[in-house]
Amino acid sequence: MPNHRGHLGLIGLLFISVGGILGSGWLFGPLYAVQLAGPAALIAWVIGGLAIMVVAFTFAELGAMLPINGGITRYSLLSYGRTAGFFASLASWLTFTVIVAAEVQAVMQYASIYFPWLTKRQLGADGHTISHPLTPYGFLCAAVIWIIFSLINWRGIKLFARINNSLTWVKIALVVVVTVSLMVIAFRWEMFDDIKEGGFAPYGLEGIFQALAYGGVVYAFTGFQHAAIASGESKNPQRDVPIAVIASIFFCMLCYLGLQTAFLAGLRPANFPNPGNWRQLGFADQVGPMAGLAKSLGALWLFYIVFAGAIASPLGAGLINLGSSIRVVCGMSHDRYLPRRLSRLGRYHSPGLLIAFSFPVGLCLFFPFPGWQDLVAFLTAVVVIAYAMGPLSVLALRQQLPDLERPFRLSWAKFVCPLAFVICGLLIYFTGWSVIWKLGLIFAVCGTLFIGAQTLRGEKTDLLSSLWILLLLAGLVLITWLGGHGGGEKISDIQGLICVVVWSLICFFIARPLAIAPEQTKVYFDQIEAARQADQEDIQ
Repeated sequence: MPNHRGHLGLIGLLFISVGGILGSGWLFGPLYAVQLAGPAALIAWVIGGLAIMVVAFTFAELGAMLPINGGITRYSLLSYGRTAGFFASLASWLTFTVIVAAEVQAVMQYASIYFPWLTKRQLGADGHTISHPLTPYGFLCAAVIWIIFSLINWRGIKLFARINNSLTWVKIALVVVVTVSLMVIAFRWEMFDDIKEGGFAPYGLEGIFQALAYGGVVYAFTGFQHAAIASGESKNPQRDVPIAVIASIFFCMLCYLGLQTAFLAGLRPANFPNPGNWRQLGFADQVGPMAGLAKSLGALWLFYIVFAGAIASPLGAGLINLGSSIRVVCGMSHDRYLPRRLSRLGRYHSPGLLIAFSFPVGLCLFFPFPGWQDLVAFLTAVVVIAYAMGPLSVLALRQQLPDLERPFRLSWAKFVCPLAFVICGLLIYFTGWSVIWKLGLIFAVCGTLFIGAQTLRGEKTDLLSSLWILLLLAGLVLITWLGGHGGGEKISDIQGLICVVVWSLICFFIARPLAIAPEQTKVYFDQIEAARQADQEDIQ
């Protein structure tokens, strides 16, 4: 999106983050989290929310200090150079674009309750449905939704903000109504600690950690960074960005905790084929767990409310994530990772060519992921790679750009930043071996291609400054291969956690002196400013 400073106020920024967070996570997360952790899923939501909030504090300082479109990707470029910026750009673009596909998939999955020709059931070895891939008709409907998203973003930030604000109010109302309704009509304590159902934490700490990645908990909080990414379009970014980032996470954590509590309280023994086995919890003939619970309680009116939420929430989140993915790619174009012509502004001061290019690329992403849950763990690992740039960038930019005004200055940064970095390492580790080896392979291949292309063009790579990224990923791949999260189980879970914490800290302190020189940071900063001025000239 273009740099229209002055169009987004505090409510607009707050609703961009809240709207991005409240997507399909509340529709699927309560079921998948309890399947993995039992009632202790409540602890997973608290851990996930607090962990993301620690990471978000770093982006609050960066967003207020440097209100530029592209957010995460530009901070990495300024602090650790072109290769680190490329990795951050790749992770951010991949995250936001695949999330759009996930949100559209969620709409199709719930809509198939009434239109079964949109999806088909894919059964596992035990005969239970494990995913709902799109049919050809479902794919066509998904394409239509993506076109609508593209047209809204093409018309510019003002239309985007008006539509998003309306959708966000609707989503908040729906989450509150569903939570309160379940509490009133179906609340029982028996599912929280009934021995017949396995007790409060039937799968222990391992179940709680698995819920963070595979249960969609961390995925459900993905979206807080949208305010930082759109900070270049804010009326008062120095004041509004930190408030929007932190307040959106805290508010949504309360929403998720209330909804998870209501979901647990509404369960009945009949929902369990085998008492005590939370892994088999499900609802007959339902592709959406919240709708399935409402119907099993005989509350058809609540079923229809959930169904409306299943349309509004993913659509709103998908719209926001497509807008953020466009901003990220605009930043990549400005920073010469992609051709500059892609970000050229058109009639409505939007990058029409880039929006058109994103459409076929986005549609291709439906094929590798046959269902909503298939996306969650992989996206968790990818987005956390981008998050890991924030803590390091805060400390590096304090030395590289010390004279820039910092309206929000993170207190205790020398403690909070290493903690945030360790949290990122742990969240990646929890996604397990089946995800991490693919993540390492993707970044190794893309990084090699990028470095090769830069070298052939005779341009700087700042490769040494990005060495810590390669070390971090290589170490996490090795630890996961040795560990119990789908690996060889050569080390215990506790040993694996200790190894991840120690290795993350080692990589953090290796990275600190590898930041690029302040002179080079100023060169990149001037290039970003020049690109922004070029956008303003296109607008005029």
